[in-house]
Amino acid sequence: MNYKMLVLDLDDSLLGTDLKISHRNREALIAAAEKGILITIATGRMFSSALPYIKELGVDMPVITYQGALIKNALSRETLIHIPIDRKISRELVRESIRDGYYIQGYIDDEYYMAEENKYSEFYYTISRQRGNVVTDLEGYVKDKDVTKFIIIDEPDRIRNLKEKYDMLYGDMLQITISKPQFLEFTHKDATKGNAVSYMANLFNIDRESIIAVGDSYNDLSMIKYAGLGVAMGNSPRAVQEVADYVTLSNDEAGVAHVIEKFILGRNPLE
Repeated sequence: MNYKMLVLDLDDSLLGTDLKISHRNREALIAAAEKGILITIATGRMFSSALPYIKELGVDMPVITYQGALIKNALSRETLIHIPIDRKISRELVRESIRDGYYIQGYIDDEYYMAEENKYSEFYYTISRQRGNVVTDLEGYVKDKDVTKFIIIDEPDRIRNLKEKYDMLYGDMLQITISKPQFLEFTHKDATKGNAVSYMANLFNIDRESIIAVGDSYNDLSMIKYAGLGVAMGNSPRAVQEVADYVTLSNDEAGVAHVIEKFILGRNPLE
């Protein structure tokens, strides 16, 4: 197959557990770019949090952030797509989360806001390297603003239970997904990585069969299903691997490079 576009998730996919791009992944991406492959990322991260990796990779095309709620041009920073959450639902999410004792962050204009700092905000900082803003009345703060995304951060077992709860309450209005075991993420129902990759395909006039999408978690399922070659990382949950066309090596074994070498460069990845 003559693939033309490669779409990569960042955390636990392109990035190792050290949150870095390995030498092998970087070299494979350079080789793919030299063959004319369009390379971009699709991440749940903020644009500002993804930006260091965008610069490192030299991406010069639109990038998908916030699970697909925000697509921006990597060079001009022009916003191409922004799909915020309904303001009434934003207020309800904040009210219910704080009432029930859960830590929640809301993202507005590529910054995030929370009612207090605690161990969960510190955990998020270790991953994103972005500091948030504390506002005493978070519900009041978001009531008249366009929130791009919310995250509830908690222990994995409580996150799984919360997903069931919120699926019942808002499943027809929001995309509710687990990205990391501790992260329950909320975006507009149309703000999915799959829809974002479809937008990119139309933008560049590329058939979906010519796209490779690589991811590791439940928030990647829509783009894995959409792409002509949907790839699950070796470290991904079984439910993700079962819907993929191909399962590569783990993120700490340069699984992205393995895919590039096998399907784009036509090499034996074991050589």
